Amino acid sequence: MKHIRYIFILINISLAFSILSCDRSKDVEKIHIGFSQAMTNDDWRRSMNNSMELQASMNPEIDLQIKDANYDVLTQIKQIDELIADSVDVLIVSPIQSKPITAVVRKAINASIPVPVVDRKTEGQQYTAYLGADNIEIGRNAAKEIIASNRKDSIRIIEIRGMAGSSPAEERTMGFQQVINQFKNAKIVAKIEGDWEKESIQESLRQLLNNDIKVDYVFAHNDRMAVGAWEVARELGIENEISFIGVDGLAGTNGGIQAVKDGILKATVLYPTGGDEAIKLALKILDNESIPKNNILSTTIINELNADIMNNQFEKINDQQDQMEEQLAAIKLQEELYYSQNNLLKITMALLAIILSLTVYSVYSIFAIRKKNRQLELTNEKVTVQRNQIEKIAKEIKISNEAKLNFFTGLSHEFKTPLTLILSSIESISDYAKEKGSEWGTK
Repeated sequence: MKHIRYIFILINISLAFSILSCDRSKDVEKIHIGFSQAMTNDDWRRSMNNSMELQASMNPEIDLQIKDANYDVLTQIKQIDELIADSVDVLIVSPIQSKPITAVVRKAINASIPVPVVDRKTEGQQYTAYLGADNIEIGRNAAKEIIASNRKDSIRIIEIRGMAGSSPAEERTMGFQQVINQFKNAKIVAKIEGDWEKESIQESLRQLLNNDIKVDYVFAHNDRMAVGAWEVARELGIENEISFIGVDGLAGTNGGIQAVKDGILKATVLYPTGGDEAIKLALKILDNESIPKNNILSTTIINELNADIMNNQFEKINDQQDQMEEQLAAIKLQEELYYSQNNLLKITMALLAIILSLTVYSVYSIFAIRKKNRQLELTNEKVTVQRNQIEKIAKEIKISNEAKLNFFTGLSHEFKTPLTLILSSIESISDYAKEKGSEWGTK
């Protein structure tokens, strides 16, 4: 009985544990993707991150980890080392500068971690795949836009470059010069080195313009520097004498498309962020699909002719993304509600199983106790019968003993009377003999 109780307890514990241990952790095996972002202090980079996170959220098996190097090469190298140590399945990198990041990217590849790079490249194509627009073609498109929209005999251009050592800056300059050098009336009169932020170029441009340098166009490697150049020209009152062309073509109030609509920029070259495409590329790499070394995103010129159309398209895309994010948030909320209710149901089932087991055990115990009671009653009946038999035998023995006692008592009485008479006679004879003996002695 005792060991059966222990068996029931063990069954209940095992059942409850098996029910409660079934949770969401075993649903899908996670894919760990690390992303080393160069910086996130501008809308273009934030848009890239948002696109990545949105695409990752549509794939529940993806665990995306984004690290922001904040323009610091040493920080980016350290963060990439951390992602390598975490044994991520895919390491996406947007290098701040090409050469310093090459060694650590090679380290990741040697550790059997695929490394697609986005927006920027490392030296010697030391990466698994590149995803981004063709920056040489972007430079060419900007130069073609300048040539096509100019009706002057000579074109004087200031080029505002991105950060030195970054592949987009080098390639955009290369493509831009390839086209400009084909036209004798076009000339780059000055170059300014920036770091992709407008504050980095404004003072240098102010000094150039104050020196009465004649300029018709300013080509900046991104829209932020192009708008910064326009702000300097506006300070000097010559913003209407110069046309400004940038790169990125983001939608939104602070984006390049709005700057074109507002007349601040003459044109901007669309440069897609490719955030969602980077996640898709990472999944293809993990699935061992055949992918090209260079995955080029399409680009186009945005000017006053198509700015409204492009802006409307991007607004629709952004609205759809917002709706998707809301739907994903609602789905996530429903999933959390489902899992909480599912866990509650499992707990209830475990408790019901325990109650059912205890009920079965109680019924079993009742029948077992009844069986034991019946056995005790039968034993008691046997003991009662045996006790009655013993009492009867004891009475018979008592009667027999009393009869024997009476018999021997009577017999002893019968022997005692003659013996008493004999003894009395003997004593009388003895006394008579003694008296006679004394009398003979005196004579």
